[in-house]
Amino acid sequence: MIFMIIFLVSGYAWVDHIIMPVQEAKYLHTQLDIYLVFFFLVHVLINTKFTLKRWRIADGQIVNTLLVALGVISMWMIYDVSTTH
Repeated sequence: MIFMIIFLVSGYAWVDHIIMPVQEAKYLHTQLDIYLVFFFLVHVLINTKFTLKRWRIADGQIVNTLLVALGVISMWMIYDVSTTH
């Protein structure tokens, strides 16, 4: 939650040039994005697991493995994009 608040405030400060210096806002906004994406991805995958369990689709090792693999692949792709930018 704190990453999201800092991300929002730094983005606002970066655009409107208030609250904090522009360079600090730009640094915070661009450095926190990978952490924010990680926690968002964890949040989505946990909720997907519980949704699948609630719908009685599957609740076993295969689903857990697929969700973890999806998370690792997604994080790898996001990290690859963020490092080449």
